[in-house]
Amino acid sequence: MDGSAPNRRQTILTATLVVLATSGACADTLGEGKRERDPGEPPTGAGDTGDASDGTEPDPDVMPSDETVCYPGEDQRWTTCLPLVSWDASWGADYEYPEPLDGDPQYRSPLRYIDLHGAEAAADTPLAPNFVLGELMQRRKGRFGLFQPHSLAHLQTIRDAIGGPLTINSGYRNVTYNAGVGGATWSRHLYGDAADMASSAASLDELGALCEELGAGYVGYYETHVHCDWRDDPLEQAFFAEAATFQATGHGWAVHGIHASEGVLRIRWEARAAGGGVLAHHTGRTFQPPAGTSYLLADIGGVRTLALRLARGEAPK
Repeated sequence: MDGSAPNRRQTILTATLVVLATSGACADTLGEGKRERDPGEPPTGAGDTGDASDGTEPDPDVMPSDETVCYPGEDQRWTTCLPLVSWDASWGADYEYPEPLDGDPQYRSPLRYIDLHGAEAAADTPLAPNFVLGELMQRRKGRFGLFQPHSLAHLQTIRDAIGGPLTINSGYRNVTYNAGVGGATWSRHLYGDAADMASSAASLDELGALCEELGAGYVGYYETHVHCDWRDDPLEQAFFAEAATFQATGHGWAVHGIHASEGVLRIRWEARAAGGGVLAHHTGRTFQPPAGTSYLLADIGGVRTLALRLARGEAPK
């Protein structure tokens, strides 16, 4: 590949929850924008895929999440899905995000990350036809990383448009690393929707124009690269959404903790027997499964699916 080569801790309710699949004036006080002071990083030739680490840092607590995040992949079928882990306080200052800028939820802290030590998160994993994971997230910038799929899709579109290498000088940064390179307190690199880029196949002005055509929230021009971020695009729910959980009610089961900005998400329920046979379907906010139900599935707006294994194969009383 070339230089751009190329959703929650498990909650126990007497049941086990499992997500099956889908969904300024000064740089140290304001996020990047018209007065950004984030210098980015110098180009590194064929792109930064380095994962070097001295291995001396303490091993943090890692709790697997029930969420996965999916990327276009080499074939652009959006089936390249990686498991996520839930944030833990033991990770320390590296992942202690600032309070949201002016209360803007677009600047809320991520709840889940990709474990870059995980077997599924090798640096050479293709996340798009011309981009591998190590170009967007590097172990030396923190064991845990994230990069939002919609931003990667935009980068691939730019790569296709210029017909040549697109070098990503900087993608995700954790809080400590970002501060160390002089990044803005609320740099969008922290939120995984920013990239500093350069190309031998296009000028910086051409790259910036393409970013603007693709709806970038901010484009910044530097001597060696262009910074583009999509800060106004909806955040990837797998990284940022509060965990959805099942909740027993007086009328069966409901799903708690689902949020959408455009209305109430439709829930389609399915009750299954221990052997996997389907016992009932239902669409609505609550569902009373029939007796004998061992597994309860809830498709939430076609974005994610929750699965509940009932303690004794019974409907809730």
